[in-house]
Amino acid sequence: MDIWEDRFIEVCRRHRDLVAVYESPRGRLALLLRQTLVPLGPEHFEWLAETRATARAVIADLRVAGFDGATVVLQWLPFGDVASIVARWVRRWDGDQVRRTQLLAVVDGHLEDQRFLDRQAYRAQPAEQPAVLTLDEPVTEVAGSASPLVDGRLNDLRDWYARMAPCWLAIEPLQRRRLVLQTHAWIAERVLSDSAPDRVPGADGLEHDGMLARLLQNLVPKEDRAVWKSWIELVRVDLQRALARPPHRRTLAWGRWLFFIPYSVPTPRRARLRAGRATAKSSA
Repeated sequence: MDIWEDRFIEVCRRHRDLVAVYESPRGRLALLLRQTLVPLGPEHFEWLAETRATARAVIADLRVAGFDGATVVLQWLPFGDVASIVARWVRRWDGDQVRRTQLLAVVDGHLEDQRFLDRQAYRAQPAEQPAVLTLDEPVTEVAGSASPLVDGRLNDLRDWYARMAPCWLAIEPLQRRRLVLQTHAWIAERVLSDSAPDRVPGADGLEHDGMLARLLQNLVPKEDRAVWKSWIELVRVDLQRALARPPHRRTLAWGRWLFFIPYSVPTPRRARLRAGRATAKSSA
């Protein structure tokens, strides 16, 4: 059921941040934008705003031109879904072959990393770096739960987390990386493995001076705790809000969102300034 028409090409040409458009056998369109597929933590909110603005502008113009079908933005999908769409759907518009090749090379690289991790029984990093959580042991399926996340989807979450390992290990500075990975460990152990059916999973420990806050504070040198206090509080509050979602809405996307919460909180400004001064001194 092809719905693509030549007049849609003129719409695509007007949007410089639209790299390619793919059409499914049922007439659904997938938009590949110019923005990265893997935004860094401090850039995540800006990236989300940019991709939303670009997608909305493109879709609005397509609607005016007569397109009334469904759309999806490839930047917002897991890499496996992106690879499947690119391989199986018809490419209707190719506005920037070079950028398209760059973006899809990132997808291929991450999928190859995933295949490598599957073969290698991925575990801890060298001693000077924090270990990346594998999600193999702490995350257990909850018997009898109505949550979509634990209804056969935990393996998908494990696969996604391992695929994201290069992003977790690229977090800077090192102090923020340690805090993010410790939060990830807490999420896996206290949220995803909570099997008590009569309480909200993971609710305990997120008090102002609860277990998570204490774990994170203990990772920060005493002289820097005031600097990182706001970072810890933002993560704690955002996790509380995320865990207010009812069980029937705890989907795979919700599970990924939990891990993105600490990843998306940027380094405190004073910590960035201190790191910059330290780098300047070491290079002097």
